Amino acid sequence: MASKTITITEEVYQLLKLIKKQDESFSELLRRLAMSVNGQKLESFFGSWDLSDQEYKEIQEEIKLNQIPFNGKKRRFD
Repeated sequence: MASKTITITEEVYQLLKLIKKQDESFSELLRRLAMSVNGQKLESFFGSWDLSDQEYKEIQEEIKLNQIPFNGKKRRFD
């Protein structure tokens, strides 16, 4: 399985450590947190919006046009 390195502050690390279960890896913790939104499973939101294909494409294009990389300069992502 591929892995990624992320940088977090010491404060965030300590907070994550406090809520991590004893037998849980940080990857498992982050997955568990990402799958939960206000106590609800993320998957419960799937299909919540009824969009046409055109609306979906417009939203996707708008997101691509407005993403800002770490250097703060807007650029188009493909």
